[in-house]
Amino acid sequence: MKKTVFRWIALCLVMLFVLTGCDPILPQLMNPGLPDAVPFKDMEYSRQDVAQMETLQQAVMDGIAAQDDVETLMEKVFAFYEAYNHYYTGYALANIYYSKDLTDGKWQEEYAFYMDTSAEVDAMLDQMLYALADHPKKDELEADIYFGEGFFDNFEGESLWDETFTALAEKEGELQTQYYDISGQAVDVDPYSETFYSTYGSQLADVYVELVKVRQEMATYAGYEDFPSFAYDFYYGRDYTPAQAEKLMKDIEKQLVSIYKNIDYSPLYEIYSKICTENQTFAYVKSCAQNIGGVMAEAFQLMETAGLYDISYSDQKYDVSFEIYIRDYFEPFVFVNPAGNVRDKLTFVHEFGHFTNDYASFGNVGGIDVAEFFSQGLEYLSLDYATGGKELVTAKMVDSLSLYVEQTAYSTFEHQVYSLEGDQLTKENIYKIFQNVATDFGFGNAVDSRGFVLVPHFFISPMYIISYVVSNDAALQLYQLEQTQKGAGVAKYVENLATMEAQFLGFVESAGLESPFAEGRIEKVRKTFEDALK
Repeated sequence: MKKTVFRWIALCLVMLFVLTGCDPILPQLMNPGLPDAVPFKDMEYSRQDVAQMETLQQAVMDGIAAQDDVETLMEKVFAFYEAYNHYYTGYALANIYYSKDLTDGKWQEEYAFYMDTSAEVDAMLDQMLYALADHPKKDELEADIYFGEGFFDNFEGESLWDETFTALAEKEGELQTQYYDISGQAVDVDPYSETFYSTYGSQLADVYVELVKVRQEMATYAGYEDFPSFAYDFYYGRDYTPAQAEKLMKDIEKQLVSIYKNIDYSPLYEIYSKICTENQTFAYVKSCAQNIGGVMAEAFQLMETAGLYDISYSDQKYDVSFEIYIRDYFEPFVFVNPAGNVRDKLTFVHEFGHFTNDYASFGNVGGIDVAEFFSQGLEYLSLDYATGGKELVTAKMVDSLSLYVEQTAYSTFEHQVYSLEGDQLTKENIYKIFQNVATDFGFGNAVDSRGFVLVPHFFISPMYIISYVVSNDAALQLYQLEQTQKGAGVAKYVENLATMEAQFLGFVESAGLESPFAEGRIEKVRKTFEDALK
């Protein structure tokens, strides 16, 4: 059982493990015809030989140079993709097993292998796609049976993944490995103690400074004016800019912080102080899936029968929650390190939302912000469709308001940190930024200025956190629809589960939802919380 009942929301909020950029998957590799489910315990782990991948990629490059006919060339492309998928299957399995026990030396070594080689592997794919985009028979390559119409629109010009950029990305991976190593050493230490901050926290802060430096180098080398612009584009392919996000952050600070500061947290403490067992958490999500039915019930049955989840508590587990897709088996997996209270029900249902989205779309999620819509959306819908959901309504509304404010604060922190340059980029200045932002957003007295090291996203998924904010805004609209007309929110959710829309604003528009960036939108959100939390 966790020592703390109500942990700071950074540690409660779940994390979708996405690594870098858009990951193009060929149509034939998305849907294998629904093979028989393979139980997680029977999945075989093996490292993909990176040297073999180089050989397979070179075969494609040679085929392009030799002007192979399209069918012959695509056979070579498929051979590379098969190895690429096997590589990321190994990555997923190593991630899961290492996250299960950060003290396990074997899986620590295996996971480090992927952290050290993923930049090289992604560079191979990127270079191959840019070369194919320049092929005289590009139109034939974009046939529906191969890449699909317009696939190569994003691969014109020169690939960014040259020797210099790959080396920078590898350096970033090495620093992320250090982050995991230090986190593993500190697994038995109270993360809020002075012992943690003065020893492990200080080391983590040093690693973060170096990560910021190398990421700034990557952005400059790629021709961007700053790292946020680079990350929004390169990592996440967003159709909104850092400037738009910063305006949204200011709107949230203006409209919601005053409510947040004056909120009555007693209902939240009362609900989240209730003990919740693993079986109760599982039953909550199962009832939600069965009551909604259809593809969601199918997804849950797969997860249950194939053992594609781990929601057990362990002191050795990585203190996050995530969902990840295991490509060779076409199956998602959910990982949760529970707190032991009823918040675990929403954590698990959040990750199951990702699971269902991956199940429905064969792992080809449209985009990061879109993916978070399905996870957060199912949290809201579970309030009406899961057994016991009604008792969580007030707590969820408080939690949602906290998400808007606190995750906006973290995003504001990130933007300010990446504006530091030269001698100004020190951990002492980062501490000051964190404390100032926490104060501005109304929770400064509740945190240590060194507490940013407890937020995994800053180290592993930079500039990701704004996705929680914008997707939560769209997800909240599902709840509002459901309250207006029973079934309307669920219908909207289910009809979009298999979306291939890569960009968030495009998805919101196609789904008939309001953009979080729309003028006056956050004022409406304020009114919703004022009414819900009277």
